[in-house]
Amino acid sequence: MSHNQAILFDLGGTLDGDGLHWLDRFETLYARAGISLPRETRRAAFDDAERRAAVDDEMARARLADMIDRHVAWQFEYLSAEGAEIGSSSIDAVRVRIVADFVKTVRDAARANVELLQVLKARGFDLGVVSNGCGNVDVLCEDLGYTPFLSLVVDSRRVGLYKPDPAIYIYAASKLGRPPSSIMMVGDSFERDVRPAKSIGMKTAWLQGPRGGACPDLSSVDITLRALADLPRALEAREHTVA
Repeated sequence: MSHNQAILFDLGGTLDGDGLHWLDRFETLYARAGISLPRETRRAAFDDAERRAAVDDEMARARLADMIDRHVAWQFEYLSAEGAEIGSSSIDAVRVRIVADFVKTVRDAARANVELLQVLKARGFDLGVVSNGCGNVDVLCEDLGYTPFLSLVVDSRRVGLYKPDPAIYIYAASKLGRPPSSIMMVGDSFERDVRPAKSIGMKTAWLQGPRGGACPDLSSVDITLRALADLPRALEAREHTVA
């Protein structure tokens, strides 16, 4: 890809966590707080909170800390209703600690990603975000410092289009006024980010994250990343190869 082309990023798991899914991050924080639960129980609590977040009016306006606080509170409500043993006499303190630790990991990632976006913008790329969001993707981008570098923010809840439907990527390309072939989609989910973006002709960068993993379909991936910070170097290598 050369100058004056575009790069779109996923938010959750990509621009906020460098390839780590929210569920995996919560798993680590629960364990750190001394909460031992079966993964399927944590998954059920997480999924319940996700369903509530998708339709909650307050979530649609929430900044990062408020968003995570509501999400964790819903997880704990679910666990309590299901009779799960959280194993602490000070549940509120544990919840506050989990929220604070989660928010810190996101803000640490955001500081590095602000520099990344700045570098890519200076190189002439149009930048945007396409995310399955709760209606507050633009609020989060502002909160994390990304907004000055973005030409486009697509929030699934706002536009009524949801990954992995390729229509959300067609919509993003039309809003940028660019053919899909001039756009690269960067995301941590192969099924939600890479496969549908490639299906409409976009270039793709799959953020595997620190855990790596086998690629389901090499023909769908143009760049593979272990860390988001590797993207500028990978783009340069690709330009030289294509040239």
